[in-house]
Amino acid sequence: MNSLSFLATRTLFAAVLLLPFTSQAAQIPSFKATFDIWVLGFKIGQAHQEMNCQNGDCHLSSEAIPPGWAKAFINESAIEKIHLKQSDEDFKWLEYKKFLTREYDDRTEKKTYTLIRREDLDKVEYVEDKKFWPNQKQIYDVISMAYGIQYQVINQRPIDNIYLQDDKIQQKITFSTINESDEIDLPFEEAVQTKLFAFHNGKIEAELWLLPELNYFPARIVILNKDEDRKIELELNHKPTFK
Repeated sequence: MNSLSFLATRTLFAAVLLLPFTSQAAQIPSFKATFDIWVLGFKIGQAHQEMNCQNGDCHLSSEAIPPGWAKAFINESAIEKIHLKQSDEDFKWLEYKKFLTREYDDRTEKKTYTLIRREDLDKVEYVEDKKFWPNQKQIYDVISMAYGIQYQVINQRPIDNIYLQDDKIQQKITFSTINESDEIDLPFEEAVQTKLFAFHNGKIEAELWLLPELNYFPARIVILNKDEDRKIELELNHKPTFK
């Protein structure tokens, strides 16, 4: 190799080293899934969850309407709609809307909760009550939290800076258990190998089981609301359908 060719090769090699490193993140695909809902040891209904993504624009919905007989245990039903943006950088929460219905003997109450990431104000806004919180990078409502953790896990990214947002508080969650192997039984399969994550903040204590064989899809989540002293468990009752 003559000196001119050697110099050109060295220059090209140096230029390649200076190029920014890019990698394509693993994505959570669009899906449909159904979870059994357990309260006080009783199965009181199902939650139907669905996420549709097009070019990274994702819409996640959850519908939980207990049957009539279950009103002795829980008198509310909820439809929740969440807007997220999925990219190689993150799984970004943008908006949450909840349509809540409470049934009483003499009346029915309906209420809407809307939480929006306001980039123009660098805040998170609770629209109906005009409350504001800081615009944290990783923030999720109680429904999208499981999928936010899933995204971080499948991309081997840290989960030490995640915040839970609802209409009352915004609070960082702390993990006490991370990626611990655990075998559980599910309605559609026994002795399923999962990874357990346990976390808490001032409002909740939670446990989340993810399925490695299904791209770490959530299999079970147990949430204790400390304020109401009420524990709710969602358990995947069949394998999700991926689109």
